[in-house]
Amino acid sequence: MRVDVDAAPQRVHGLVAPSTDDELLTAVLGWARAGLAAGDLTVAVVLPWVAEHVRAELPGVEVCELGAVTPRAPDGIAVQLELARRAAAEGRRLRVVGQLHEDADALRVWDERVRSEVAYEHVLGSVPVSTLCVYDRRTTPPAVLQAALLAHPQQQVDGRILANPAHLAPAEAVAALGTPVEPLQATEPVFAVDDVPTLPELRHALSAALRGRFADRDTEEDVHLAASEIAANAFRHGGRPVSARVWADADRVVVSISDGGREGFDGRLAGYRPAHGDDLSHGGMGLWLARKLCDHVDVEGAATGSTVRLTTATDPRA
Repeated sequence: MRVDVDAAPQRVHGLVAPSTDDELLTAVLGWARAGLAAGDLTVAVVLPWVAEHVRAELPGVEVCELGAVTPRAPDGIAVQLELARRAAAEGRRLRVVGQLHEDADALRVWDERVRSEVAYEHVLGSVPVSTLCVYDRRTTPPAVLQAALLAHPQQQVDGRILANPAHLAPAEAVAALGTPVEPLQATEPVFAVDDVPTLPELRHALSAALRGRFADRDTEEDVHLAASEIAANAFRHGGRPVSARVWADADRVVVSISDGGREGFDGRLAGYRPAHGDDLSHGGMGLWLARKLCDHVDVEGAATGSTVRLTTATDPRA
């Protein structure tokens, strides 16, 4: 099968869903080969077995092998932006082909990947980058593939880049995805407090509630920092009453923080980049840090205030 990318638009965020190894390699190599022919800065983010083929057939492609842990969305987006800046400085365009892969079967893990794709479209929607996302039909749950189509303006069909009729604008896509159910919240919380008077009191209480619940101290400190930043946002931007809950079991910890204000605030697409750009001295880092430090961050706004939920595995190596 020939991959025809000659008529592709200047900016592409496309999806392809191969069903065999041959189809997958054709998609990856075809996209990368077209990039080299056009003089693009061409990058492949792929599994090790695919990386071997890319290096052997297309030595001009920069290859990054996927590891066991997928980078969290803010980190992946930051890398893409840096590559785009580098390509522009060199007078070239950026072309990326990336595999979307998870070892875990849990839909919650896959859901985070899809939300990362929506965030990518939100942040890089005006950046002249051509990206092809490769979802292997044999390992991607069908419901995940359907959801992923919402995030991609184009898809590759029979080797051609076509407009994707299922695509939604990022704000519409996150609304369509809804807020994932966290089953742990159906259990009794291990910590609960309502209308905390001050931020220092809440930070101290959360530290005590999280102590010893993770396999390593670094993860515990990361989650406490994330929760502290969200708590600070709640007091600064939302106002009292500020409340918090913590749920925990052997596998994960969930922290929920609610405030009493900010009617109409929609933070579902916030925090994938620092709010005030790369100069962190201006603040605006709360949600961004939380998304960098926690596995899942969900934001819900209501007339009575906002709630931010942080979910993280107790053992990041598991």
